[in-house]
Amino acid sequence: MKKSLVRGGLFAILHLVIFQGFAGNGNSTLAHVPEEPTVLENRAIKISVDGASGCFTVLEKKSGQLWGSDPWENAAGLLTLTDSKGKKQIVNLSKSKKIEVSKTDAGTVTIKFLDPVLEDGTVAKGVRIGTQLKLDQNAEHLNVLITEHQGGSFKLLDLRYPSRQFSLKTDEDKGAAVIPQKQGVICPSYIFPMNGGRFCKWDDATYNNKSVGSLELFNNGTGLTMPWWGTYNEKSAVVGILEEDSRPDMMYNVNNNGQYLFNPKGEMSPYQRIVFLDPVWKLDGDVGKMAINYHFIPGGDYVDMAKIYKKEAIKKGYFVTLKDKAARNPNVNKLPGAIYFGIYGGYPHYVNMPGMAFTFDELKEMIRSIREDLGVDKAFVHAWGTFSNFVPHNFPISEELGGPAKLKAAVDLAKSYGYLYSSYHAYSPMLENDPDFTTDLMQRDEEGKLMNTGSRWARVDPKFQKSLAQKNIENEISYLGLEADITDITFAAYRESGKEGRLELAKYIDSFNLVNGTEHGQEQWIPYFDMFEGMTYLEDRPLSVISHPAPLFNLVYHEAIANFGKIQDPDNEVTANGDFRIKALRSMLFGRGTTIFFAPYEFEGMRPMIKMAQKLVSPVHKETFFSELLKHEYLSADYKVQRSRFSNGTEVVANLGPVAQKIEGDIRIPGYGYRITMQDGSVKNGHFEVSLIAE
Repeated sequence: MKKSLVRGGLFAILHLVIFQGFAGNGNSTLAHVPEEPTVLENRAIKISVDGASGCFTVLEKKSGQLWGSDPWENAAGLLTLTDSKGKKQIVNLSKSKKIEVSKTDAGTVTIKFLDPVLEDGTVAKGVRIGTQLKLDQNAEHLNVLITEHQGGSFKLLDLRYPSRQFSLKTDEDKGAAVIPQKQGVICPSYIFPMNGGRFCKWDDATYNNKSVGSLELFNNGTGLTMPWWGTYNEKSAVVGILEEDSRPDMMYNVNNNGQYLFNPKGEMSPYQRIVFLDPVWKLDGDVGKMAINYHFIPGGDYVDMAKIYKKEAIKKGYFVTLKDKAARNPNVNKLPGAIYFGIYGGYPHYVNMPGMAFTFDELKEMIRSIREDLGVDKAFVHAWGTFSNFVPHNFPISEELGGPAKLKAAVDLAKSYGYLYSSYHAYSPMLENDPDFTTDLMQRDEEGKLMNTGSRWARVDPKFQKSLAQKNIENEISYLGLEADITDITFAAYRESGKEGRLELAKYIDSFNLVNGTEHGQEQWIPYFDMFEGMTYLEDRPLSVISHPAPLFNLVYHEAIANFGKIQDPDNEVTANGDFRIKALRSMLFGRGTTIFFAPYEFEGMRPMIKMAQKLVSPVHKETFFSELLKHEYLSADYKVQRSRFSNGTEVVANLGPVAQKIEGDIRIPGYGYRITMQDGSVKNGHFEVSLIAE
């Protein structure tokens, strides 16, 4: 009898467990029953897909690293949708009523999420998301594809898939998120060590939403300059490279515990801090192929990620080397070792701006002094304020400043020194303070309504920009005998809207075979330009607080495009990116040229920095200009001491902090110091000092 009672009790408990499993999960399948995962496997990695949740894990065999799925909610994907009443919510696809996992061949698994459950427990009937995992049988490569998305009576907005995959546990996993914003940043997955007051900023950022956000693809102003990102720890690295047609955003969560998910309810988050980077696929418009290719790198880091993407960039045709550009136009050889001078006379913001405008005689004298007094042997002079009209009408050459003949005399002097020269040109801005301001050239939507009304720098419809350039640029080039051109703003991003017009302008400017430069820049424009001004970091963006600058862009493109500092963040200014010492040291580490930007009345104050740049940065820039940036690494725990190696043999070690530190071989690098091994094997040592002269 006792045995019967025991058996009956066990049956009742088992029955209850099964019943609760059905009720709790909400799935019509036997999701509660343990089952063998669906597996894809090759010599390097093993993919395991859970049939109950649709989540997957990746075992990278060589290092033994197991990359898990979402550690917070066990969500394979997070779908944002709105119902018929316009209510917006995010749903966990792993809580769908039905999840179908099928292995279609040896290397492919399809996953279908049907009828996800909403916040209130109701079912989003008719909503259907299909995905595919495809394992390359011969490489450490996994393709993740969104195959279908149907909304039924709901409107689908975006999909984060895979969600919170390949995450790092803060202060447990020693590694970093790698994000190619501007030149690039890495965001460590641990908080200590951090210098001085920055520890407070670093820690506070995890509680004030500054460690959470999203970045747009191909936007050098605020977003990503390349279509990839990744995470790594001490054992392994994973980098996701986008098939970029659909232009997803990237969501970042850096050392954050998801408190933002609970703030509306006034609750504390039960989750631990983690680092993750999610693709955000847009579902509410015309989209291209939604796919991301994950590469797994045993023992890898951010350098390895960049080098994997470099192979993709070459395949895409973006990679035209500076050597090839110099073969086409020998004037490109005037860039190695050059200092990029921006001389601000007011334009384009104001014409003949009082206190700022220079005469062409004064411009000529500054050029003479740069060469004769300061000994600068290579320079690119970019003069702002030479025309009588506002942008986008870059003409005529100002008579008030001296007229065309005197500007030509200044240009001729620059050319006699072997310098490059360009006046400021732009074809996309329209300024309200222009007395001839008009909306005639502005972009309009299909209904005729004005677009881009909030941006004075991107108002002109791209389809008009080439014709604006054609009105004047050829005459200017011919009369002044120009060998270079700077065209501002237009090429800061690579958007689908207006892409054709921007491409026409780029090809038109390129047809003159000048040394071409542009502010910001983007990888798609590399075939048409020789230099970018502005692959530096964003002062006022959250990632600047919780990350360290890394030369991700130059690890990919150093020998294809010359990078100089940003006009609004030049090397001679003290900004969030540092002072002249830090910027000069970083320039040598990253293989970047010096930028000095000043108004005429400031020229005297620039002289000491110009001399230092000529003595220190220019020789390194000159001999590494055509070389690949092979390696970059952080040699100290606080990220201050760094080392770079170039393919020509040059090695730069620099200390961007005030405290002297030792590296291998017991070599001591002073605060703000450097140790440079030049191509011929000679070694240069030195450091910056701050001094005071009291009178």
